[in-house]
Amino acid sequence: MIVCIGDLMVDVFTENDGTQRRHPGGKAAIYAVTARALGAPSAVVGCLGADDDGADVIGSLSASGADFSAVVVREGETTGADFFEAGGWRMERGANWALTSKDVHAALTGLTERAGNDVSTVIVNQGIPLDASQEAVSYAREHGLFLVLHLGPEAIEERRKVDPRFYPLADVIVVSQREADVLAEHLGLDAGRTGGDLARLLFDATNPRWALLLSHGVGGAHLVARDGDEVVTASVPPSSGSDHEVEKYIGANDTAVAAWITHLVHGRQGTSAPVFRETVDALAHSVGLAAMTLEHRGPLTVAVDTPEKFGRLEAQQA
Repeated sequence: MIVCIGDLMVDVFTENDGTQRRHPGGKAAIYAVTARALGAPSAVVGCLGADDDGADVIGSLSASGADFSAVVVREGETTGADFFEAGGWRMERGANWALTSKDVHAALTGLTERAGNDVSTVIVNQGIPLDASQEAVSYAREHGLFLVLHLGPEAIEERRKVDPRFYPLADVIVVSQREADVLAEHLGLDAGRTGGDLARLLFDATNPRWALLLSHGVGGAHLVARDGDEVVTASVPPSSGSDHEVEKYIGANDTAVAAWITHLVHGRQGTSAPVFRETVDALAHSVGLAAMTLEHRGPLTVAVDTPEKFGRLEAQQA
């Protein structure tokens, strides 16, 4: 089971005439429904408001088959939302900031007690309070789970800057270009690096147990990883251009990351590091798979409504 910890949101698109379209989303939800579409069991840990938007997020998770028993619904809180309007974009984190470290610990304890060894992986992002995300890191490391630390979204606010001491605890660190730039600034690294050079610079500075991924969604990716006694780098080309409607593009990066992580861990036995060449092939496949989301509005639409488009992971690897 892949346990997905982080923000749960709705994306709200408002036309000039006031017409609104609301799509369930958030990184933790995207991770979980993508894993389910690829045939892997998944669970979500996050916080929603006791409102219609929260109910819609739960509805999408339920429809995908993801375990949402550890999602906290808090009275008096409003489900987090991204608002896309004629005047620009704004975000209200809402209930995401109400998730506590105790919530995370209780959720992970409950899931591991019920599922036992079936819980193999934790992927956590920074759309929740810092103490909550760092509790996920500590729990995963203490219990020998494969840990993916996603430093999005942006991690530019003081309350969600991860303590650098936590970086080496992660098996994989994931950043987008924005997060890579912010991380380089936080760590006082040389400015001006791009692509694979930037990914290698960040890998050396953060020292993850296995790999660092600089992901551009359908725009490709740069991977730096340990391969035996060496550190090796690979780049994956884009699967699509970047000229797409925001309403269709918004979840592509997280879909690519989630698909790649699912390829890495679903059905893998033991604790040895993945084979590098196989992980690069899986990354290329995942970047291509993310392009399927560009055909639909809403970041969860393909994985929830038409998961057969992703195909079963078992069939893809046969």
